[in-house]
Amino acid sequence: MNTGETARPAYKRKVKNYLLDVGLQLRYTATIVVIAVVLTAILGHRIYQATQDTSKVILWTGLVDPATAQELQSQFAQSDRTVMLGIIGFAIILVLSISGVGILLTHKVAGPLYKISSFFGRIRDNRLGPAPAKLRKGDELQDFYLSFREMHQAVRGRVEDDVRVLEGALVAIEATPEGRSPSIQKALDDLRQLRKHKEDSLEAPPIDRMTTSSGS
Repeated sequence: MNTGETARPAYKRKVKNYLLDVGLQLRYTATIVVIAVVLTAILGHRIYQATQDTSKVILWTGLVDPATAQELQSQFAQSDRTVMLGIIGFAIILVLSISGVGILLTHKVAGPLYKISSFFGRIRDNRLGPAPAKLRKGDELQDFYLSFREMHQAVRGRVEDDVRVLEGALVAIEATPEGRSPSIQKALDDLRQLRKHKEDSLEAPPIDRMTTSSGS
């Protein structure tokens, strides 16, 4: 190991990295936030109403002394404002907290879905590369993603088998060039194109060719 080699800087995750599927994540997060806001508003209204009722009862009992009643009224008004500000502050903190946690939790679902979607696009474009990387620890859909990886490898394995079969057929046909009819020649050209198409989809040399080249 080269001791002079500098260590790679730590990867810094940005906020936008947590929003892989903005529509999905914000939709579910917004639903949770709305429910929390409604419940907080109902509870806050009950608390504020209870403080006002208590203030009225105490104020009515102090009407025997007008000076005391005026002082109590001022204190109760200040107390009501404090309670209202506390409820509003709690609602803001709750919304911010739930939004952050909601985006983080939905990211653990959106991340695997994003990877699967990107590989669907690669398969559509005839690109069957190596096995998809495993999910991070803590991501959701682990079993589903494992099934997807197995499917991807099974499809790639079948394409590699097709390439080997086509290679053998081409070698056998090309070994007997005499007496080859135009239809056979056309079929041979089609087989060559099909082999190249499948080889290109693997994004790497087929397994048997890699083994052959490494042993020569």
